[in-house]
Amino acid sequence: MQSPKVYIVLVNYRKWEDCRDCLQSVLESTYTNYTVFVVDNNSGNNSLGYLIKWYEKEIAVGSQIAVQGNAHVFLNRAQLRECLELSIVPKVVFIQNDQNAGFAAGNNVVLNLLRDKDAYFWLVNPDMVIQRNALGEFVQYSAQLPANSIVGSVILPFQGKHHRVIYGGAKVNFLTATVSWIHKRNAIQRLDYISGGCLFAHTSCLEELGLLPEEYFLYWEETDWCFRAKQKGYRLNVCISATCFDKGSTSIGKSFVADYYYARNGLLFISKFRPNNIPFVLFFLGLRCVKRLLAGRWERAKGIYRGTVDFFKMQPYDNK
Repeated sequence: MQSPKVYIVLVNYRKWEDCRDCLQSVLESTYTNYTVFVVDNNSGNNSLGYLIKWYEKEIAVGSQIAVQGNAHVFLNRAQLRECLELSIVPKVVFIQNDQNAGFAAGNNVVLNLLRDKDAYFWLVNPDMVIQRNALGEFVQYSAQLPANSIVGSVILPFQGKHHRVIYGGAKVNFLTATVSWIHKRNAIQRLDYISGGCLFAHTSCLEELGLLPEEYFLYWEETDWCFRAKQKGYRLNVCISATCFDKGSTSIGKSFVADYYYARNGLLFISKFRPNNIPFVLFFLGLRCVKRLLAGRWERAKGIYRGTVDFFKMQPYDNK
């Protein structure tokens, strides 16, 4: 019996070196029945060119990595459907997106074409490095679960002596529009969402839940998707034997952009699921903004303010 197919999606934006490390760790997986899609979200810095050059030099020719079938192909969005309809899909598919419409939109380029597949999909952030047995552990673990399950991994810091474990994802505080990572194994049942940095599910979920919501652009999109899944009776699980190592938001970091989207999208999420809590969220956003100001973090305080204002204006991300 053939092992289940897994479609892996990596979305890169300007950090091709991290994406390279992530892709290499995926290619070193002991489980081999997969295709990985590398979607470049219109980086504008030739990220995809560098990745393809690295792949052709280090992997496709004379590689020490045990990859079965090193074939790869470069496609634009219009060519992707034709590729997926082939009976044999290359091991690696590089896709140049023609715009940067955010994390969800980048993943949806591929997810939109997987709804009719009987397979698994795995979303992996490019700042992750994957343990060699992780993919195989996911497949084995998920095969024992109902199809309406969403699975995360154990996430450890890529560097540092203080290894604080994250189990799968986080719990939402509906009064402050913040999230708290699950750090204890016995608290897994409290998960409200699985981190989009390492999210594994069956493609049948896409038919019922739809694609990732693109109105968030950055942050909270997988929170929305998973929380809706919970409301529909889905189970959020953690495969304890699968481990990913997180470099920690190398694309954005702690900045105006991070605070802007975290504030705006937290309000957007609460407005969907707990609209009566908006006054409480605004109060705590005010406290957070004051805290940033007192610490001299002017740009981050500005991010919170602008994110809050743009939420009420229903301002799209590219007009902020």
